[in-house]
Amino acid sequence: MAKKKVNIELNMTPFIGLFALLVVMLLLTAVWNHILALSTNTSSTTASDEATPPDPNRVDFHVTILTDKIELKAGKSPSSVPHLSGGIIDKNRMIQILEYWKSLYPDRSDVILSTSDAVTYNQLIETFDTLVGNGWPDVGVSTQ
Repeated sequence: MAKKKVNIELNMTPFIGLFALLVVMLLLTAVWNHILALSTNTSSTTASDEATPPDPNRVDFHVTILTDKIELKAGKSPSSVPHLSGGIIDKNRMIQILEYWKSLYPDRSDVILSTSDAVTYNQLIETFDTLVGNGWPDVGVSTQ
């Protein structure tokens, strides 16, 4: 019995279509996080040979997010903004305090944002956006 000669061409079109579909599905299901900017003001923390003494008249602005309130502190005078019902941040009161700071120090745009460990990421980003949107674009996020 003689062997038949087999001449089969493999059609690659379905395989190319399958791989194209897999690439599209990978791109659609991938997690894409876009953070516009997280400025940490590294110019003030760079090392140099000569240490400059701190300015005693400089006022530092701190915003601390806690589980039940937000503390805003300009220098040594703290202000407290309690959360609304359901842990929602009271943006209007916070914006009033930020506008007051801006009226006192119109040339300043830097603020330090810190949180407690129990604060959600959503509250951090919401506060960050409120700061940037109201004239404080140089937000340094404290991780201590």
